[in-house]
Amino acid sequence: MDITDAAKAELSRLRALRVHDNARCLRLVTPPQWAGDGDFGIGIDEVQDSDYVVEVDEVQVLLVDWDLASRLANAVLDFKTVSGVSGFSLDIY
Repeated sequence: MDITDAAKAELSRLRALRVHDNARCLRLVTPPQWAGDGDFGIGIDEVQDSDYVVEVDEVQVLLVDWDLASRLANAVLDFKTVSGVSGFSLDIY
């Protein structure tokens, strides 16, 4: 999975704002773990041995289960603003 610089910057900002325990991190989740709007979400979880870990400046900012990461090998996670609304997008090719 490719993660754009804009997504990394927003993940870093969110982690600093919302995660106050070094044993926890932001996690990319899909249904059934994700019950919110859309096809995926960002939650907070503990680091697992089976995680693909995304780091920015040597800080863990995003966890992705290896099974999910392998299914998203050609995907791009981005953070963009469209019509004045900002959010993450996951483009799967």
